[in-house]
Amino acid sequence: MDNNKALGAVLFAFLLGIAVLANVTLVSAYTPQAGDQFGYSETTTVNNGQGSYSGYTDQLLTTGMEQMNSINGSVVSSSYDYSFQYSNNQGSSTASTSSGSYTWSSSTFTYLNGTDNELGFGGIPYSSPLYLWFAVNPSLPVGSSFYVLSSQFTVLSKNFSLQLPTENKYVQTIQAEGTGQYQRNDVYGVFTASYTWYEYFDPSTGYIVGYNYVEQDNGQDQGQAGSFTYTDVLYVTTTSYPLTAASAPTGATTSTSQESTGGFPSYLTYSVVILAVLIAAVAIYAATRGRRKESLPKHSPVPDTPPPPPSSTPFQSNVDLGSKPPEQVVIREVAKVNCKYCLPPNQEVITDTGIRSVESVKVGDLVLTHSGKYQKVSRVFQRTYEGSRWDCA
Repeated sequence: MDNNKALGAVLFAFLLGIAVLANVTLVSAYTPQAGDQFGYSETTTVNNGQGSYSGYTDQLLTTGMEQMNSINGSVVSSSYDYSFQYSNNQGSSTASTSSGSYTWSSSTFTYLNGTDNELGFGGIPYSSPLYLWFAVNPSLPVGSSFYVLSSQFTVLSKNFSLQLPTENKYVQTIQAEGTGQYQRNDVYGVFTASYTWYEYFDPSTGYIVGYNYVEQDNGQDQGQAGSFTYTDVLYVTTTSYPLTAASAPTGATTSTSQESTGGFPSYLTYSVVILAVLIAAVAIYAATRGRRKESLPKHSPVPDTPPPPPSSTPFQSNVDLGSKPPEQVVIREVAKVNCKYCLPPNQEVITDTGIRSVESVKVGDLVLTHSGKYQKVSRVFQRTYEGSRWDCA
């Protein structure tokens, strides 16, 4: 009689396990393929200025493409190509392009040799290891951690419905969130920057589908207090791999940590599977041991260990947002006029090739900055100015 009960319990646990597993979508790590590629559109905006930034706005529009060219084990040889247009409400504008090649690891998701122009952000250069901004291991479960560039992220959902404005449809994505703070010290000034960054990845390949980054900066520019909001939004426009269509979520927000469409939430599914396995184990033990009452062995759970953050990075995240132009350079001590960051005509500046007039400097040149270091020039501005100025000897 007791054996029949035990066998019945085993059968019940077995059927329960099969029913639960039928609702689980098993995803393994994706192996990149030669020819994988995606195109994207990105919009970066500075607005909501207060104090020294009251009324100021600027916008950076970027279109680009990333392509995987060849695979050698876990080493992926890739190339990038992008163009951008910058403008602000003070009448300044500029445009440029960038392209190149680099390699990355499909096992660690870090850059190996070169990057797709990921040099640094907010005046702070990146250090090694530097993690990819556009790919993640799609088998990571909900609640696990990983890194994008230097920022730590947490997987919130494996089945998030994301609207692609470029195609006016919803697609299924992995949703992850990163938050942090860093000290900005660049052309905008010296600011404490706090950000929230949502990234969305394709559940099959792990490649990026889009992201939404919002940063609030509070500090000062040339001794004057100010603040502004910095946002960066990116969506893919073309992919070599199919994106899975999804239904529009009901009342979904970017901060939800549960599934936005049908099916079990991942954490619930994993819990039920584990429960079913435990029930089966207990039932089998009871069947083999009869009426003997002995304690089952206890096992400590093994915690998930995220990849280590960059050891020499002073902050949790020196965040960069996809394929960005090189660090902007401002020479502050040579001359100061009433318009921001201006140098008079024929002003001499120090470059890596010698002393040159400022009007001969172009995008990509290395110029000695106020910090005593050479930095790449990413933008060149020209403004008409009338009035007094100060010349520094």
